[in-house]
Amino acid sequence: MPGKRRAIVIHSPHSGRAPQLEEALKLLQEADIELVRVEPITNLNELPSQGSTWLAQGIDLAIAAGGDGLVGGMIRHVIKEGPPLAILPLGTANDTARSLAIPQDLPGAVEVIVGGQEAAVDVGMVLPATASSSASGTGGEEAESDYFCHTLTIGLNVEFARLATSSEMRERFGAMTYPLAALEALRAHEPLEVVLDFEEPSGSLAAQQQCQGQAQAAEELRYQVLQVAVINAPVFGGPLQLSIPGASVTDHLLDIVVVQGLDWKEIASAIGQLFAGGESEQGQASEGTTGNPAELMALPGLHHWRATGVTISTPAGPCEVTLDGEVKGKTPITVRIAPERLRVLVPTTWQAQTAETGT
Repeated sequence: MPGKRRAIVIHSPHSGRAPQLEEALKLLQEADIELVRVEPITNLNELPSQGSTWLAQGIDLAIAAGGDGLVGGMIRHVIKEGPPLAILPLGTANDTARSLAIPQDLPGAVEVIVGGQEAAVDVGMVLPATASSSASGTGGEEAESDYFCHTLTIGLNVEFARLATSSEMRERFGAMTYPLAALEALRAHEPLEVVLDFEEPSGSLAAQQQCQGQAQAAEELRYQVLQVAVINAPVFGGPLQLSIPGASVTDHLLDIVVVQGLDWKEIASAIGQLFAGGESEQGQASEGTTGNPAELMALPGLHHWRATGVTISTPAGPCEVTLDGEVKGKTPITVRIAPERLRVLVPTTWQAQTAETGT
């Protein structure tokens, strides 16, 4: 774009690569981007949406310098009225940035901010299930909703997120925080009963269930689970770059993945085979015919559907959920694709790639 860009940089002091913030700011300034303000995300926690205020101040770019949680926390400030979002991937996994093909190295990410182009991508919208039953998609629903760009989770990952985002644990264990948090979460977690009620499932949900040996009603499913994930951005696992085959941030659909609490020896064996290498043809996840990502979807006790929305309840009582790795809200909840789309800077080749796949 012509002219000097004026940006606000919002950062997370506790993100995995937070010490690289100063280097990132220097690269932005060297790229002739005026940094109007640099402040931590905690300054925005109690404020209403700031997008219109930023625009009034002449700010034409909002930069999220952090990981998935920071990107998720920025959505409400820019999705309805505000400058486009840019991402400097200073987190640990950076799955949202990976899903958008944003380079993980800082010079590459800055190059996207300077020379990339805007793309409109889907985001998930979350609201209490009691509010959704009478909501029409406007007014009260929008006021009560929250957003996520990457994923919403219930179950095992909630305890993992609580441990992995603990500043005390990060200071104590450093790079070992994630594996230690995962082991502790697994040790303490008990299977959870969930009920899923789908909205406008993609394809025949009943047919997908039949393929997976399910005999429940087509619209409502009940499971004992380790975890439920509602996924918007398809890449996950950080450097492993696993993905949901066929998923996209532009398909107006959510991918709902259930992990049941089955025999851990069987699951461990399957995971070992997954990471041992090897490739095969990619296909549809529900058919279990994909390559490396497809093998992930075929793990024992894992089920996958696509829908425009889903209501999730937990009969035993409210359970906490995470949005983009941050603990926010409790069940029951309704999750949908938001009516608005997020404007974000991506590499110039990214939109062409997604157009080729028809998403």
